[in-house]
Amino acid sequence: MANVQEWVDSIRMDVPEPLDTTVARQVRYAIQEFFRASEAWLHTERIELVEDNAPLENMPDKTYVAATKYAYFEPEDRDGRYKLVSELPHRLTPATRVGCFAHSGNRILLDAFEKGTLEVSVVVQPNRNIESVPDSLGDKWFDVIRRGAVARLLSMPEKEWSNPRAAATYEAHFREGIAKAKREARDDRSRPKRSVRFNKGFAW
Repeated sequence: MANVQEWVDSIRMDVPEPLDTTVARQVRYAIQEFFRASEAWLHTERIELVEDNAPLENMPDKTYVAATKYAYFEPEDRDGRYKLVSELPHRLTPATRVGCFAHSGNRILLDAFEKGTLEVSVVVQPNRNIESVPDSLGDKWFDVIRRGAVARLLSMPEKEWSNPRAAATYEAHFREGIAKAKREARDDRSRPKRSVRFNKGFAW
């Protein structure tokens, strides 16, 4: 995992004056803002259904579900893998077979109960106490998040390290990084996927 302290140590080489706690606070803000705007942090779980709703029990620590990406259902008593339709919680209406899903907090809601397996992918949003992000994301976006934190520090008014002009440059790079991450996340979601139905052990 990429820890907040790693960003703090890196930033203090360029902005040594603030306390570690001040730097860490801006790092957490940058992490929150980066993943809120880019939707680049995804989490997927497979769940054996026992009722018409299911908690996401393996969500990363100090995060919550911001949105859903997709859900597939594999019934126990019939062949197939079915892509479910995303709905708002209040628009789910009871059905005889699973066809729609929604989320409430970190819980997935379904319009029916059938025995089977649910595969769901969600967009992860860190909360303000976030301490780390997966290495795959931290390694890829470390510099972008770092620039966002530095921009916040340099834009703090009436501090010995204040530098509005440099802050604007760092902020511009931060926003460019967010836009790139958002494009990549969108492109990944738009790639063609395998057929959502299959029979007797093979798929197209």
